[in-house]
Amino acid sequence: MLLPAEVQADILRLFFTEHLSRRAIARQLGVDRKSVAGVIRRRAVCTRPSPPPPRPSILQPHHGLIDRLLEEAPERSAVNLLQRLRPHGYRGGLSILRDHLRKLRPHQPKPAFLRLDFAPGEAAQLDWGDFGDVFDLGGKVYAFVMVLCWSRLLYLEFTLRQNLPALLRCFERALAFFGGRCREYWLDNMSTAVLERRGRLARLTPGFLAYCGFHGIKPVLCGVGQAHEKGRIENAVKIVRYNFWPGRSFTDLADLNAQASTWRDQFANRREHATTGKVPELAFELERPVLLPLRPEPYDGTDELLAVTSSPFFRVRFDANQYSVPWTLAQRRLLVRADDEQVRIHYGERCIAHHRRCYRKGQDIVNPAHEQGLREHKAAASRSWEVETVRSYGPHSRRYLEILQAGTRSLRSELRELLCLATVYGTEALEAAIGQLLAQGAVGAHHLQRLLRLAHDTPKAPPPMDIADQRLAFVPPTADLRAYDGLLLQQPDQGEPKAAETSDDEELPP
Repeated sequence: MLLPAEVQADILRLFFTEHLSRRAIARQLGVDRKSVAGVIRRRAVCTRPSPPPPRPSILQPHHGLIDRLLEEAPERSAVNLLQRLRPHGYRGGLSILRDHLRKLRPHQPKPAFLRLDFAPGEAAQLDWGDFGDVFDLGGKVYAFVMVLCWSRLLYLEFTLRQNLPALLRCFERALAFFGGRCREYWLDNMSTAVLERRGRLARLTPGFLAYCGFHGIKPVLCGVGQAHEKGRIENAVKIVRYNFWPGRSFTDLADLNAQASTWRDQFANRREHATTGKVPELAFELERPVLLPLRPEPYDGTDELLAVTSSPFFRVRFDANQYSVPWTLAQRRLLVRADDEQVRIHYGERCIAHHRRCYRKGQDIVNPAHEQGLREHKAAASRSWEVETVRSYGPHSRRYLEILQAGTRSLRSELRELLCLATVYGTEALEAAIGQLLAQGAVGAHHLQRLLRLAHDTPKAPPPMDIADQRLAFVPPTADLRAYDGLLLQQPDQGEPKAAETSDDEELPP
């Protein structure tokens, strides 16, 4: 039963003002001592001072900037925000920034996986990342990322193509960046490398299989839809996507790769790795000695190849664009070889034209030198300009034309071939080849082409075979032919009839 309000007021007055004890107050007012203690306790709770206001956070002055950065790119990570806040005077650490982001973003539980451990130099993982159409070229920008599984050293490069030649070019530059090769390379089921897959059975594309055989590396394919099997490269692509990419602007692909290389060398490979607790650049110094050495010769199979026929307007179509060739090579069967920077057009083994590669669509890329001489011949409108041009090469060419007039070969075809060979090899080389062919008593443009190729096109010899197992590098013993002579001189067995003895001068019957 609660005490009357007047009695409670007297208890509080005697205790807090006159400073009497609880026992004295109970005796003076004639109430129970426990009731006195309860009234005093409830009063203390009601009059307890409120806690002090929280101390302002070092991050609080930057909340507005953080909100603007997240509105611009919601996928920004705490590390990316830290890089943006440093120039604005933020001197705090990463933990308080991550705590602030957790309040802004809902937390999603993650599944549990077994951790894979690798020895130094054992394996690397690689993958592509899609970053959309950045330069308005009608195509996407892709990031090629490779990471060493032990040291976590990262290689990054951006390309405008994702086909097999682009993959092999990036692979070659990644091997050169690391200065060696691992024994295994883990990748997912990219169509440029995997031709067909049924469960754990997979068939690689011939081009990628040849590249792996050239370097002596073992490709390891992850399960379909099992991204956790290559978690190192998945995390590396996320680091590029959320720590490097947001909020940046680029003028072209070269500028993008320049910024990526700076970020890779100055931040990505010098950060303290969250899993290993080591700096990848420093850990790589321990892994570098155990990497397998690279082959001295480069892999000659990273170009995009396309056999085309030039149009009557002396153009070849490649990559949805038109590239010019010398006008004397119109309507010819040519070979286009392209890399990241250049497009080279070959006639046989000779490069007859090269252009800077254009990644836009529907462009006409023309070298003005390829039209040189065409306007003069068209202006003259002479039916014999081809004959006069070949005659101007020298006396052997003039005699060659005189002999052709008496034969059955098509003069039109022969003149076109002579003009083409003169463009590819030069008039002096053609004149010398014609004199050599006439000395052999033959005519024909196909013979001239063979002579010119033998004289000016050095065939590429295959590289020497590198036999890793020295047990296979043996020289078979030379057979002793005297053993066969001994077999011929042996006497026949008794059961066999003896051959008739004849002399060298005696003629055998037919």
